[in-house]
Amino acid sequence: MTAADGTAAPAPMGEATLATLRQLYTEAQQWARHYEQLIVNANTLIISADAIFVGQAMGEHVSRLQTTLLLLVPLLLSVFGGLLTQTLFRLYASSISRLVRYETLLGCFEPLPGPEGEALLPQELRQKVVRRPATVQFFLGLHGLTVLGYLGLGLWALLR
Repeated sequence: MTAADGTAAPAPMGEATLATLRQLYTEAQQWARHYEQLIVNANTLIISADAIFVGQAMGEHVSRLQTTLLLLVPLLLSVFGGLLTQTLFRLYASSISRLVRYETLLGCFEPLPGPEGEALLPQELRQKVVRRPATVQFFLGLHGLTVLGYLGLGLWALLR
């Protein structure tokens, strides 16, 4: 038996196997949502902490050296934020790949019996390519800009 795309269709599964597969599919969905939320929540926390340190560094009673040292903290936090965002995005992408694999095993891309013969999901969703969501692009860009800003502020603090 062959699938709509010409590959060998999976053999019929027993009810216990289907139940396990459905459970794995549900957990992969939850992990994908979890990674999306982590991207937003972790970056919001990092950017808030950055703002606190920049506020402290720009205080009136802070020396040049203290200002420079205080600006190193948000600089390092922004670099960490960029790395964390990339790591969480990779985990998110692997969850999406697992979802596509489970959808294939569950037969979501196979034509249904009937006059329309359409599948539950269109073949385009079978693609495993995961593009960066807008939130990932936003936070990576923001961390890049903040790193440049903190470097500029650090130079300004040293030269004033």
